[in-house]
Amino acid sequence: MKKKSFEFIIVILCLIVWIILNESISISSIILGIIFGILSLFIVEKLLVSNYHEIARNLKLKIIFKYLSYLIFQIYISGFSAISMIVLGKTNVGIVEITTELKDDMTISILANSITLTPGTVTLSKSGNKLKILWLNKITSDSEKAGKLIKKDFEKILSGG
Repeated sequence: MKKKSFEFIIVILCLIVWIILNESISISSIILGIIFGILSLFIVEKLLVSNYHEIARNLKLKIIFKYLSYLIFQIYISGFSAISMIVLGKTNVGIVEITTELKDDMTISILANSITLTPGTVTLSKSGNKLKILWLNKITSDSEKAGKLIKKDFEKILSGG
């Protein structure tokens, strides 16, 4: 995918997110969404990741949409679960360290951020392919079992599965 068409898709995705967050499809909302999309691209390219285009080339559009759909679904499901645990007083807060099979720093960071976006879990730190997670419902201290419960299918989708 050429750089300009990729950037166009990213601006459109930012616009869609902007419209969803603002719950408005007015002309001013669309213009602001496009401006913030372009500004986001500039910030990412100039200040954060200079080779984002090469990194993003490995992510296929189908995987991105599948991942975002799964993430939104998990946010809602985990949100209802976390609310019920808190209301019923059945929390067991603890910290676990999990290991990811992902190799690329970008995809590991996406996984870590997705874990944080999912209610009931917060990524505290990242060291290589190890993530330290604050877990609202610490069922197990076993790193492998905890990893399966916390990562769900995020890792599988990010690796192209």
